[in-house]
Amino acid sequence: MPPIPAHVWPRPVAKLRGAIDMHPDWQQFLERQGAHFEDVDGVPGVAAFDGPAPCMQPELADLSPLGQLRIEGPEAAKFFQGYATCDLRDVAPDRAIPGALCSREGRTIATFRVWGAPDALTLRLHRDLIVPVRDLLARFIVFSKAELVEPGDSTVGLGLIGDGAEAMVAEICGAAPEPGEAITSGPADAPHVAIRNRGERARFEIWMSVASAPEIWRQLAHRCRPIPWSRWAAHRIRAGYIELSPRTAGEYVPQALNLQANGLISFKKGCYLGQEVVARTQHLGKLKKRMYRFSIAGSEGGTPALGSPVRRQEPEGDKVGEVVAAAYDAGRCELLAVVRMDAVDSPLFVGRHALVLEELPYDVPALSARG
Repeated sequence: MPPIPAHVWPRPVAKLRGAIDMHPDWQQFLERQGAHFEDVDGVPGVAAFDGPAPCMQPELADLSPLGQLRIEGPEAAKFFQGYATCDLRDVAPDRAIPGALCSREGRTIATFRVWGAPDALTLRLHRDLIVPVRDLLARFIVFSKAELVEPGDSTVGLGLIGDGAEAMVAEICGAAPEPGEAITSGPADAPHVAIRNRGERARFEIWMSVASAPEIWRQLAHRCRPIPWSRWAAHRIRAGYIELSPRTAGEYVPQALNLQANGLISFKKGCYLGQEVVARTQHLGKLKKRMYRFSIAGSEGGTPALGSPVRRQEPEGDKVGEVVAAAYDAGRCELLAVVRMDAVDSPLFVGRHALVLEELPYDVPALSARG
């Protein structure tokens, strides 16, 4: 088993807890494939695979730290339109739309991808946020012709990235989706759904039943390089996209997380929970902090805990931000941090570790600052 860097920052207690664990049959299957697990924000994630890592493309990841929640019924899309930052009028079985949920105070409590018909929506989000999101929506869905359905641990997600990934997705699903698309294949009672995440490198997800997953893993694994969750998360961080977890939920307005730059917010739809704060932030331009991408060179430091303070001087200088995503990969730590805009060009540290400012692969337009 390759060495796993030690975590040297204390980990804060999660504020929100879910109750949906990884399916034991799937975990046991991966263990037989040489997987070793660690806690990823409250749910098991693959930490490493036995043996030397083969120099193969594409890369294959288990996505068990993510899960699903479904909204079903004739008014499913109509109901969710009042809570999502994205426009559910764009939803369709062949489209996967990124979006977020906010609190009444306009703080982002979950990020997700949603696909399906208007009467049968599937949300893909952090597994440990499924129960809190379900509980939030359950307060209001009783007034709609819709219901919340938890697939629980019955679905499995596999990730593919790198040269040849598109061809392998097409082999499994009949075609590979373009950005924003969803492709469904297989039997109606146990379909395979493929989606493509945005970014300079195509990152594909294939979602399937837990019963189908071992066969598909075997089909792919002998031609792919199995990778730990940390490497998949590092690819996502390099793309500048945050997947909110319990430790980062409820802290920031969407614009502080660059969600408007990643297409998660519609400013043309009607009202939704937290919309007034989100719109005011956008049009008054009063945002002092936003998300930037950084790295920490070297392997000695491990991975900082989410919420670790970013300071101007190490170790007790002025706090100017917080870490919101971090992953160790290829000898360095990749991270996203929400930092004061007037401090981002200063020498910044997490603990005693200097941060290197990295480019985001997208532009972050200035807010309107009108009124």
